Amino acid sequence: MEKSNRRLGKHAIVIGGSIGGLLTARVLNSHFEKVTIVERDSFSTDYEPRKGVPQGKNVHVIFGGGVRVINRLFPGFFDELATKGSIVCDFAKDLCWYHGGVWKARPASDLVSYWQSRPFLESNLLRRLKADTDIRILEKCAVTGFLSSPNKSRITGVKLRAHDQTEKTEDVEADLVVDAGGRGSQTPVWLEAIGYPRPIETTVEVNIGYASRIYEPSQDATRDWQIMALYGTPPDSKRTGYIFPIEGGRWLVSQVGFLKDFPPDDDKGYLEFAKSLELPDFYEAIKDAKPLTPITTFHFPANRWRRYDHLSRFPAGLLVIGDAISTFNPVYGQGMSVCSLEVDELRQLLENCQGRSTIPDDMAKKFFRKTAKIIETPWMLATQSDFLYPETSGKRPVHTNVLNWYLLRMLQLCSGNDRIVKTFYEVLHFIKKPTAFFHPLVFFPVIGRGLGLKGSYEPSKQRPSVTTT
Repeated sequence: MEKSNRRLGKHAIVIGGSIGGLLTARVLNSHFEKVTIVERDSFSTDYEPRKGVPQGKNVHVIFGGGVRVINRLFPGFFDELATKGSIVCDFAKDLCWYHGGVWKARPASDLVSYWQSRPFLESNLLRRLKADTDIRILEKCAVTGFLSSPNKSRITGVKLRAHDQTEKTEDVEADLVVDAGGRGSQTPVWLEAIGYPRPIETTVEVNIGYASRIYEPSQDATRDWQIMALYGTPPDSKRTGYIFPIEGGRWLVSQVGFLKDFPPDDDKGYLEFAKSLELPDFYEAIKDAKPLTPITTFHFPANRWRRYDHLSRFPAGLLVIGDAISTFNPVYGQGMSVCSLEVDELRQLLENCQGRSTIPDDMAKKFFRKTAKIIETPWMLATQSDFLYPETSGKRPVHTNVLNWYLLRMLQLCSGNDRIVKTFYEVLHFIKKPTAFFHPLVFFPVIGRGLGLKGSYEPSKQRPSVTTT
């Protein structure tokens, strides 16, 4: 992406150097004379997790929609990752996924996926950003509030404080500020301080806990998969396990417990938790693998959606993006992909401003309306799944029971119907909309199974091999 001939302003500031912050800065670099990223933490140079990203040691995945956005901003990026050690997989064929009480079928597909640790992804993205742009990065520096115009109608910059012995403070002006500061975003507080209402927050509490470590895989000549996900079946089983391949030929293994049924962080307890999962396949895979790191834990309390799209008043010169708007139960792996799609909407809005010399005052309204449409699908998929547990806390939509009845039977048909499992994955990867779940070739088999009609498919709990048809 080259800089446009007409700039939309002299300076843009991005709060937060997360993956979403790096992608946002890349987009802004094409439209502003100068772009600055302000990051409270310091960046890793050796693929080590950052202190400011406590979830960085757990499993992460970017679905197809997110991969396309990143490759558009950084052409050839994922090919570069593959040459450096990222594991390239066919998402449908190479994944063994037990979900909804059945193993999904494993048809060959064109859903190419890339698997690596988060620090590996983030470090390479930062390296590419530095190589492609002249973006300024302020590390160990925190934003403490907004600067605004005298009538408070526009954000005109940020207040900074150094995170070092000097504790130096500074006011920095900007034509646009984008908050990519994650779920700890302080924008609602700072908005209130200058006379704006906080956005209403919708929450669905799940109280999950992760315990993760890296392994050297065990030797098994019969293994025909690269990724395993073994989900507990609601409402009785609250325990889940993942095995993801990462750079260096290693496994990143995470175990998860819903509703405070947290996995332990000691060796014996970790294996006992694995043994307690709904099926033995996960335990059998890791029991002879060699641990390479200590066990690290991470807790996630709730899905949260700050409804900026519902605000009637919002200052010009400010946007919020990624986890600072919405956070999803990380069990479903949607966060980075959703943020990437939001960044792409920002790109399109800025490109539509060609011919202008400033950001239009209604930019935020348009952006939040578009991001809400992106968030709707993953929010529905995540919260509907979470509501399968009666103990999950949050306002249940009126259609929850009916939709879950349908989705559970569709998931069961993913066991033996290649068309349905591919449709499920295409929605998961943001290639198709959820309306694809109700296509006649999906709808009628699901209803047939639900009504117990003769000839309806009976799913099997036998772990599948790759299907060739």
